[in-house]
Amino acid sequence: MKHNPRQSITALDAGTCALAALLLFFKSWLFYSHVNLAGFHPLFSILTAAIFLFLWSAIRIVSERAAKIVMFTVYTVLSVFMTIDAVYYSYVSKLPSAALIPMIWQAKGISDTILRLLKPYHMAMLIDLPLWCMRAADRSDDKIRENLLDKIEHRLSRIELRKSVTGAVSFALCGCALVTACVWPGFQPNYMANELFCYHIRDFYTIARDSATNRVVDKSLYTAASQADSPYYGIAKDRNVIILQVEAMQNFVIGAFYEGQEITPNLNRLIADDSFYFPNYYYQIGGGNTADAEFAVNNSLFAPENDAGYVKYTDNTYHGLPYLLKDHGYSGAHAFHNYICSFWNRENAYPNQGFDSFTSLEDFEQDDMFPMGLSDRSMFRQSMEQLKTFEEPFYAFYVTVSSHHPYAIPLEDRQITLKPEDEGTLFGLYIQSMNYADRAIGEFLGQLDEAGLYENSIIALYGDHYALANTDPENSTRVAAMTDGQYSIFDVFNVPFIVNVPGMGFAETKSAAGGHIDVMPTLLCLLGIDNDKTVMFGQNLLEAETGFVCEQTHVAVGSFISDEVYFKKPYNNIKANYDAYAKADMSRMDPDLFKEQSDYAKNRILDCAELLADNDILLGE
Repeated sequence: MKHNPRQSITALDAGTCALAALLLFFKSWLFYSHVNLAGFHPLFSILTAAIFLFLWSAIRIVSERAAKIVMFTVYTVLSVFMTIDAVYYSYVSKLPSAALIPMIWQAKGISDTILRLLKPYHMAMLIDLPLWCMRAADRSDDKIRENLLDKIEHRLSRIELRKSVTGAVSFALCGCALVTACVWPGFQPNYMANELFCYHIRDFYTIARDSATNRVVDKSLYTAASQADSPYYGIAKDRNVIILQVEAMQNFVIGAFYEGQEITPNLNRLIADDSFYFPNYYYQIGGGNTADAEFAVNNSLFAPENDAGYVKYTDNTYHGLPYLLKDHGYSGAHAFHNYICSFWNRENAYPNQGFDSFTSLEDFEQDDMFPMGLSDRSMFRQSMEQLKTFEEPFYAFYVTVSSHHPYAIPLEDRQITLKPEDEGTLFGLYIQSMNYADRAIGEFLGQLDEAGLYENSIIALYGDHYALANTDPENSTRVAAMTDGQYSIFDVFNVPFIVNVPGMGFAETKSAAGGHIDVMPTLLCLLGIDNDKTVMFGQNLLEAETGFVCEQTHVAVGSFISDEVYFKKPYNNIKANYDAYAKADMSRMDPDLFKEQSDYAKNRILDCAELLADNDILLGE
C-alpha cells in the first residue's frame, strides 16, 4: 500500500505535540508544587497541559505549519517562564510581573544572588530545550525525511490521525480538564488566575492598561495635623538630618548574641542612649525592593506594587523630606550610595526627589571593593570629607550595600567565630555581614563626632527589607535557636528603626507597629516641622496610640500588621492560604474576622497608587 508522506508527517507532528504536552504536565507539576497552591498543583498541571493542547489544535484547524511553530514556541517560552517564575518566587514569594521587564538589565548586578537561588529543579525545566530546538530547526532533505517516515509508517498509517480526529481528541481532553476543575474539591473559578497561561496573559493585559483607574481619592484623609502639642515636637530643631538605610538588616540581630558574641554592639549602645527605638517596625516596599524603601521613607508614600517608584514615576512632582527640609532653611539634600548610579534609576530619580547631589560608586575612590560595590566603611569614610563642607543644617541620606544577599563579605572583614555547621551557610554569612555593618556604622558615628557634626545631628537608621526567609527550614531553625524563640513571618518583615538624638538625655522604646511610610512624619515632629505641602500615608510613631502597617510585597495587597494581629492575604487568593495570627503567641485566628481591616489596608494602597498615577500628591491643587 502506498503511504501518504503528508499524512505521516501530520501524524508525527501530532505525536510530537502529545509528547510536549506530557512533558509540560510534568514540568508544571514540578513548578506548581513549589508555589504554595494549597494542594491544587495536580489540577493546575493538568490545566496547563490542556491549554497547550487546545492552542495547538485550534491553530491547526487553520494551518498545520502555524500550529507546529506555535507548538515549539509556546513550549519553549513556557519552560523559560516557569524557570524565571520559580527562581523569582523562591526569593520574593510571588510570581514576577511584566512591569519588571524594563529593569531586567539590573539582574547582572545581583548575579551572585541569582546563582545562589538556583536549584536543580529550576534547571530541570530547561534541560530538554536544546533537543526541542534541534527538532524545530530540522531541515533534512526530503529523502532522509521519507526514509524516517517509512520506518514509522507501519505504526502510524493505521491510526490515520487526521485533523478532525486529533482535533476532536485534543478538544475532548481540554473539556475533561475543565470538567475536572469544576468538580475538584474546594477549587473555585477565580483560582484559574494562578494558572501560568492565565497569569501571564492577565499580567501583560494589566500592565498595558493605563495605571489610572479614575478612582476618587479624598486627599484630606492623608493630610497631617500639626504636631506642635507633642512633647517631642522640635527637640531636634535645626539639626543636621542623617539617615542610614542599611541593606537587609533585620530586627532579630539587634541585642542578639551568637555563641556569646554580640552581633550589633554599636547599635545596642546607640539604642540605650539618647535614642528612640521602634522594635515593632516593618518594611514596606514594592517592586523596587531597596529603592522602594527609600521612596517610602522620603515621601511617606507606598511604592507601586509591581514596579519601582523611581522607575515608574521618575518625573512626578514630589515634595517629600528633601524638599520640606530645604523649605525650612536646610542648605541642601545629598544622597550617598556605594553602588552604580544607574541602579534602580537613581541618577534620574533623585533630582525630582529633591536631592541636590548624588555620590555613587563612580564618584568614590574604589579602594575597598566588596562583591557588590564599595565597602560601607570606605563609603562612610570618604563621604565625611563632603559632609564637612556642607553648610549646616544639611540632609544626608545613605544607602548601604555591603550586607546585600548572599552576604559574602571578604574573609578579612569577618570577625564572628562561627560553629563548623554554620560555616558557608546563608545564616552564617548573614551574621557576619550584620556584624560588619554594625562596625561600619559605629566607625561612622565616631567620625561624625570627630568632625564636630554628631552633637548637632539627628541620626535615623532602619533596615530596608528582609534577609532570611522563614520558608527555608535551615534559616528558621538557626534563627530560632539563636534568639531562643521562633522565626515567624513577623520576624521576616520586622526590621529595626532607631532615631538617635544626641544629648536628648533619655532613651525610649515605642511599641506601636509602624513601617517605612511612618519615618517622615516621625522625623518631622522631632524637627518641629509641619507638613502642609503634600499627602502623607504614614503617622508620627512617637504619638501613635495604635499601629497599622499595610503590606503589599511578599504578601498581597490587603495584608496588614497591627499591634495585635498579622493578617496575610496570599497572591494566589486561594481561600485556604489566607492566614491570621495573634501576634502575642502566633495562635491562628479566623481570617474572616478581619475583612474590614483588610479592605482598609487595600484601599489605602490603592488610593496612593491612584494619586501617583495622576501625579497628584501635592495639597492645595
